[in-house]
This record gives sequence, structure tokens and C-alpha cells, in this order.
Amino acid sequence: MDDDSVSVLFVIPYMDGGGAQRALSNIQMNMPDSIKTDTLVNSERGRVYPNKGSVISLGIDGEKRAGSVAFQFRVFLSRVRKLRHLKKNGGYRACISFIDSANIANIISSFGLRKSTAKTIISVRTSIRQSSLIFRKYRFFVKPLAALLYKRADLVVPVSEELKEELREDFGIKSERLVAIPNGFDVKKITAMADEEIDHGIWKRIEGKKVILTAGRLGIEKNQWHLIRAFAKVKEQVPGSVLIITGTGELEGYLRDLIAVLNMTDSVILTGYQNNVYKYMHAADVFVLPSAFEGFPNALGEALCTGTPCVVTDFKTGAREIIAPKLLLSNVRIDRATECEYGIITPLLSGTMYKGGEPWESQEMELADAIVRMIQDEELNNRYRRKSAQWADSFNIREVVKKWVSIVED
Repeated sequence: MDDDSVSVLFVIPYMDGGGAQRALSNIQMNMPDSIKTDTLVNSERGRVYPNKGSVISLGIDGEKRAGSVAFQFRVFLSRVRKLRHLKKNGGYRACISFIDSANIANIISSFGLRKSTAKTIISVRTSIRQSSLIFRKYRFFVKPLAALLYKRADLVVPVSEELKEELREDFGIKSERLVAIPNGFDVKKITAMADEEIDHGIWKRIEGKKVILTAGRLGIEKNQWHLIRAFAKVKEQVPGSVLIITGTGELEGYLRDLIAVLNMTDSVILTGYQNNVYKYMHAADVFVLPSAFEGFPNALGEALCTGTPCVVTDFKTGAREIIAPKLLLSNVRIDRATECEYGIITPLLSGTMYKGGEPWESQEMELADAIVRMIQDEELNNRYRRKSAQWADSFNIREVVKKWVSIVED
């Protein structure tokens, strides 16, 4: 390591299978040799993504107790103490945190330290405004603390321009302290992994069929149950079709029950967590993201990198920024399935968790219509495959890393 090298400390709870974790890994693994990186985690439980440099663990697992207030408070105090020690003694130029709980600890751990210690940079990866409408912990803890603390960070890095505006409006963060940096994608690596063979058992179930794919954590913000209901309508028009859902999460049991009630166990495949989701994207006729909200969805960007045509709902934030940049400044919400620059956007779904055969809502019907259009119209499908390749050039991971290096060295 030469004398001009710079040390950076990253902070994240775990390096398990989440989108923020994947984004952090991509950034670190593409950092130039002049940047030395370390990563502070609660523990190495469930680690699936590689890190560049040393991993510093607090040694706190607590998977079964993660939801308790006492456990969260213990983690918070341990993280703050460790961060203060590392910032004073580690020689770091910057401390960059991912996920809101780590962001709060990053800011508080800097209180009272000299200005010459590590620059406090927080990465905001999801909409706090939207999360507060669904999750109690965001409404009663994260949002009030973010309103109080986020403006005290040296730099706040949201993953989209929409999220940047939200942070400025909701928390009064000054524009000069806000820098939007989207997720970046290693297109060469994604393309290579996309050519790998799909597991034989799943391939037998999808061979020769029209394949619809969604990927992401099986959680309430992802709205996969709406897609399952929309797929029931797709099946009526395209009997030879199959839906693949990759990911794990707390709603898996509910989704399986819904699939059974709708008599679609033979045509909906839940694969669980997949280390290589790109091979499924490559095999899909359309990728669908029915989310209630996002930050800058990795899965959507990765689908575009594999050349897969995409259908997404009009969620905040990221849908328009990725699929319809020309609509980004419009405040008019989409009420019909609309063909946009890089895919089709459909109306935002209600979020109502149906038990089975209740009447289909209009938003679900619009989603079904867009999927059918994308898999039956060959010219439309091919046009969006070509557009996907053009999009991928704009989000190359190496260009994104240059932006991170710039704010660290500035």
C-alpha cells in the first residue's frame, strides 16, 4: 500500500442476502487499490456477499431476538462504542453506513469527535416516507430520529434523485450535503452468470413455456401476492405460462397458501434464495416488480442488464428514474399500463392482502394486461430487449464507484 492510499470504514448490520448488502459488496469489490476498505458488522451470520478488506464483527448474532427493543438497544450501544473507537484510532478518511439503523449509529458516534476524524457519510437506500406508512418501527423510531439526526451527517447519499428530493423536503437537509449515487452493476459479470444452467428440476417445469419472473425478499413492501393474483388472469389468456418467484422472507407461508387457494401450485414456483438469479432473468420472457416502494431496486437494474423486458408498478422511488426518466418530474400518477422508454409501468397496487378469490382490483388487471402484452407481442418484447442493453451502459459499476471515490477523497 503506497503513502497516497485512503482508508474507508463501511458499516452495515449483516452481509446476508439483501439489496443493500449486494450494493455495498459491488462497491467494495470494484474500489481501486488506492482505497483500503474495512467493514463493521453485527456478526457474520448468513454472509453471502464478499467484502474487500477486513471484516470487523461485533460478535452479536441474536437472530431469534432481533425484533426485541432490548436487543436493538444493545446492538446500538455496542455499535456506537466500536465506531467511536475505530474513528479515533483507525485512521479512516470516511465512515460510510448502509441501512438506517447503521446510519443513526454512524452519526451519533461522531458527536464530540474532532473534525479531523472520519467523515460521516450515510447511504439512504429506501424511502423513509413510504416505510413509515407500513412499518411501526419507521413511524415511531426511524423517521423521528432521521429528522433529528440526518442533517448532521457530513454527506447524505440517496440512491435516486427522487429520494434526494424526499430527504430535502422531509428532513431539511441542505442541497450541498445531498449527492445522489445510484446502484451500479457489473454488466460483464452479470452476463457471464446469466449463461449458467438453471437447476434441472426447475428447467423441466419451465421449458417451452412463457416465463414471468420476480425477485426480491418475500416481504410486505414487495407486493408479490398482487402479482400472484394478476398471474391468475394471465393464465386465462396464456395457459402455457409459469411464474417464478425467487427470494425468502416472512410472507412465504402466506404466498404459498394464496397460490394453493388459486389452484396454481403447478404453475407458480417459489425457488427460495438464489445466489445466481441472473440465469432465471435470462430465461424469463418478462421481469415484473410489483413493489409498494423501493429505493433504487437492484433486481430491476439487474434484469435490464440481462436484456429482460420489464413491467413495474409506479412505486416511489426508482421506478420512473429507471424505466421512464421522461416522467420523473411529473406528479401525475399512472392509472393505466403505459409503455415507457425502458419498460411498461402500471398503476401502484393497493397493498390489500387478499385471502384468495376476492374480486380483482383494477390495478391487478392492468398489471396482468401489461404482462400479457409483453409476452405475446414479439416485436414489443424484442424492442425492450434492445432498450435494456442501452440502459445498462449508463449504470456501469466502475462509473458509479468513481463517484464514491470522489466524495471520499474530496
